[in-house]
Formats: sequence, structure tokens, C-alpha cells
Amino acid sequence: MPFRDQWRDVKCLHDDGIPIDTTSNETAKLFDATLTQYTGWYNDKQLGGIESCISRLLSSDPTCITSRIFATGLELVATVSPSSSLHSKIVASLGDTTSSNKYINLHSQALIQWSLGQFSKAADTWEQLLLFYPFDMMAIKFVADTYFYIGDRPMLRDSIARILPIWETSSDRPLKSYLYGMYAFGLGETNMIERAEKEARYGLELNPYDGWATHAIAHAVEYAGDTSKGIDFLKKTNQDWEKCDVIKPHIDWHWALYELEQGNREITEDILINRVLNKDGEMIMLDFVDMAALIYRLKLAGQKASTVYSSTRLKKFLLDHLHDHTLIFNDLHIYFILDDYADAEDRNNFLRTLKEAYDTSDSDKGHVYRQVGKYIFQAMDQFKEKNYSNVVELLYPIRNKIYQIGGSNAQRDLFYLLLIHSAVHSNNNQHQKLAKRLINERCLMRNKTKSKLMENYANAILND
Repeated sequence: MPFRDQWRDVKCLHDDGIPIDTTSNETAKLFDATLTQYTGWYNDKQLGGIESCISRLLSSDPTCITSRIFATGLELVATVSPSSSLHSKIVASLGDTTSSNKYINLHSQALIQWSLGQFSKAADTWEQLLLFYPFDMMAIKFVADTYFYIGDRPMLRDSIARILPIWETSSDRPLKSYLYGMYAFGLGETNMIERAEKEARYGLELNPYDGWATHAIAHAVEYAGDTSKGIDFLKKTNQDWEKCDVIKPHIDWHWALYELEQGNREITEDILINRVLNKDGEMIMLDFVDMAALIYRLKLAGQKASTVYSSTRLKKFLLDHLHDHTLIFNDLHIYFILDDYADAEDRNNFLRTLKEAYDTSDSDKGHVYRQVGKYIFQAMDQFKEKNYSNVVELLYPIRNKIYQIGGSNAQRDLFYLLLIHSAVHSNNNQHQKLAKRLINERCLMRNKTKSKLMENYANAILND
């Protein structure tokens, strides 16, 4: 068996530093099983997957607040939109948590802050909890997901760095190996590429089926500009990481990026259609943003949209989430392909509710929208009209602030490609000079590697 199949009872969880508030060993084991799947990015078919485990967890002991915290947190980090109604629902779900139980109080406080869109405050609260409960993998994962959503790259790294030595100097605990992949991802996002790959490979030595460690290597190799190495690595380890069904389509997405960087648009499109668009199972937001981004990247690269992109599944997901407005990052990905899958009325309603959600909001996402997001939306409108000069004028001043929308460097690279593409095709001579500098910048950041994609842009400037 590639994954764990022995679960901790109440005593074991308590001994391991997770003070679950139940006397039911069934509840404890279901909690551990769900936590393991969440940490490992997979659904255990023998257990019915994460959703089934959560349902059974809640019913096994309705008085267990830790279970309700876990279920609520999973719902939130699945990018449910913060709102006053969600806030009320969470407060009602958690009940009276003003007891002397610090563990429950801090978790509840963080979730309530998250439900109000106060992502940074929620992260601070989980960090406070980890000072007292450094072995609480639930908090470790929740805060890591939050840092990812708010684009806090140093904290993706440092949050794990603060607790990893504590785990390493204590008796072995289940899930410890996953910390190395998590740490590696943070290292990669802060351009510590060699260390990132080293930590991730150590994680894979401990657990070859760690999809997140594989994912961290995929990032490190991309940032180093060695796409051939990335393709070879993913091919050789495919039988390991494909078992992690939650992260598998996203790793396929990274494979597609390697191919596109090498100029292999047809192979990229094949991966999009056969391994991403047509994946089995229910679509989640991560799947959607990968699909939308890849479709848009192919358009930038000059690939004509295939009729095969006309996925009813993709369209339904887009329309179902049109007015979530959970994160600027998600809304931008909806906008990438909105005209391909929705009519003018849907588009107008999306923009109306977008402004209603963000224009005057005092939440983290409201601030990000006003400082960065609205200019990206405007740039995308100008790009559609082929007003490339306007795109450059909108994107260039904010390019070093785009990290605030969340996601990874690899995901946000699309906005830099949009800037480069527009500068290349602008009729402003200064913008074309800027395009050459931006191409230089991107290539030197990737170990002085000029990919086929960048060569094509450089040649386009010469041919204009």
C-alpha cells in the first residue's frame, strides 16, 4: 500500500500533540484518516475519499468541536467565498467556543477571521496556535493554504521552517515526511531553487508518493529553466504521483508548461484535453484555474482555440462559480475564458457583482483588487481589443505587486507573459525596447535559459 492504513486513536493523537476533544476512538481514527488524505493530496478509495470521511467524522461524535473545525476549515480552504452569511453559519456551527480550551479557541478564531475575508489575521492566529501546538498538522496545512491564497511567499517557507526542527528532534510521528515537500515549495517560491529541490527529493526518499514534494520539484525545475529535466522527472515518477488524484491534474499542468516553453503547442494542447480537461471525478477550483490558464497561454502562444475546448463540464463549473468572488486570483481565471463560455449578459453580471464584492470591501481581497486586481482586469479588456500599448501601461507599473493576488510564481507567470506579449506587439517603440529587457529579465531568472517561447517573442520584435 502506498499510503497509510493504520489510524491513531484518541490516546495516540493526544500523545502526538493533537488535543482532539472526543472520547471516541472511531472519531479519532476518522479524523486521522481525513487529515492524512488532506495532507497527502489524495482520496483513499477504500475509505470513500475525503468527503465521505468528513461526513462520517461529524456523525460519529456530534459533540466534537475539533471535527467541526476541521470540516469548516476544509470548506473554507476549498475557496468558499467569505461573506456575512458564511460568517454566521460558521459561528453557529462552532457553537460556544469561549471555554478555556486554547486549542479550540484559536482554531475557531482563525476560521471566523477567514470567513470575514481577514486572511492575514487568520494566518496570524494559526501561527499563534502553532507556538503551543507545533505538531498540529491541521493548523500547519490551514495556514500554508492561507499563505498561498494571499501570495505570502516568505511565510510559505518560514512557517514550516519554524516547526520542522521541532518535528525532527522529536519521536517520529505520522505525516512528518510531508513537511519536507511543503518546506521545499516555500523555498522554491522565494528563489532558493537548489535547496528546494534538495528538500523535496529528501521528502520523496521518505515517501515516494508525496504528490506535493513532486509538485515542489516541478516548480524548482521550471524556475531553473530546465524543462527537459522536468519532463524526464515527471515521466519517470508518473506511477507514483498519479496516485495523488487531487494534485495529479495540476502536475500534468506543469508538464504542459514545460512543453509550451519548448514551443510544443500541440503536445501542450493534447495534455490540456486528455489529462486536464477530461480528468475523471468532480472538478475543483484548482482544476478550473489550471484549465483556464492553459487555454489562455495557448492563445498567447498563437494556438487557435480547438473546438474540443468546448467542455460542458468546464462551462457548468464556470457558470456555477461566476459570482463567488472568493479570490481575485480565481476571478481573473474566470475572466480568461469568460467570453468563450458565457454570453454578454453573464459577462456584464460578472463584472457588476465583481465590483460590488471588491470596490468598497475592507477585506484583504478588497485591498488587493483596488491596488492590483482592477488594473489586470482592465489590461485583459485592452488585450482583447488588441490595444497592446494600453496593456503595457496598465501592467508594467504593478508587475511587482501582482504576487498579492495569490497563487504561485508559476501561475502568476501568465501575467508577465501577457505583459511581454503586449510589449512585443505594441506599436510604441519604447515598449518594444522594454520587451527586449523583459525577455532578458525572464531568461536570466531562469538560469540564463532562453526557451523556444522566449525566442519566438524575441524574433517577433526583430520581424516587426
